[in-house]
Amino acid sequence: MPALRRSTALAVFLAAAPGAVALAQAPPRSADSPCYHARPKPACSVFFLTNAGVYIQSPRGGGGTPLRGMVDWGVMANVSPRHAIGASWFVTLDQDDFTTGPVLRYRRWFEHNRSLDITLGTPVAASQLKSGSLLGAVKYNPVHWVSFGVRPEYLRYSDYICGPANCAQSLRTSVRVAAGAEIGWAPGLVLSLGGGVVLGLLVLALAGVD
Repeated sequence: MPALRRSTALAVFLAAAPGAVALAQAPPRSADSPCYHARPKPACSVFFLTNAGVYIQSPRGGGGTPLRGMVDWGVMANVSPRHAIGASWFVTLDQDDFTTGPVLRYRRWFEHNRSLDITLGTPVAASQLKSGSLLGAVKYNPVHWVSFGVRPEYLRYSDYICGPANCAQSLRTSVRVAAGAEIGWAPGLVLSLGGGVVLGLLVLALAGVD
């Protein structure tokens, strides 16, 4: 009986050995491959962003509502274990304004994959803002998929001054600050796509209203 047990164990070992050797010899995941889970070098050289969030903003001279939703998708490259640069494309929406445009991004990595983002964008299409507006952000990321930030913004927009006979248009500027939170990674992707579907349905519903 002991001899049978030894023979059985030897057979199991011989059957499993090729698989174990193949697993041991399998090449590790290349750090040059794009990552969806954002990490610094050497884990990742390039990583994607799929951020969505909500901000509370201070009013500006041309009006505006306190709440603003935003989506920001892009890609960043780790140029060193501590620094990353990249670009993204944002869309923001509140009750009075729709804005979209490019963003330049810088990320400083800290220990345990914490990081700080500094960004600067400008609108290329907007319902109210004019070209030359600057939309900045400073965000702290305690984990790779959650961030808390402030958005200082320099805004250029049209204003109308109406008198007894007619209205005159003038270009005005103001400064606005927004504070809020964003989520990224898979939750940010789901929220971004879900928000786009809801927005599309809302536009279709409003289009049918006389």
